Amino acid sequence: MKKLVIKLFVLTAIFTAFFAITAYAAKGNAQDAFAKVNEIRVANGLSPLTWNGQIENAAKVRANEIVSSFSHTRPDGSSWYTADASVLYGENLAQYYDSADEVVAAWMNSPSHKANILKPEFKSGAIAAIEVDGEVYWAEEFGI
Repeated sequence: MKKLVIKLFVLTAIFTAFFAITAYAAKGNAQDAFAKVNEIRVANGLSPLTWNGQIENAAKVRANEIVSSFSHTRPDGSSWYTADASVLYGENLAQYYDSADEVVAAWMNSPSHKANILKPEFKSGAIAAIEVDGEVYWAEEFGI
């Protein structure tokens, strides 16, 4: 009986861990969103964006900032691109979308966000997604 209880405990722990990891991975996946953006660019005859670590750092800054102030103006009153003016040339923001599919669909349904995604001059970029109190905040940044 003791062995059965231990086996059930271990199986329950594994099952719980698996679904916790799966749920976490499915919410706010920036890499998946970036891949979807590139699929759309390629389908529209454009080159895919390359992931840029410097832009990623700025995207993380912007994602954190929009938690308290959802705006293209930064909390200190400066313009969005000052998160790293040496590399930022375009920005898409979003909140209330849990998945990459949802956020990219929303961006593509907005003329100004779609224009950024399909802008031929943009050659690099990154996306950051952070979850705060169950809500996902997205910052997609573009470079040339």
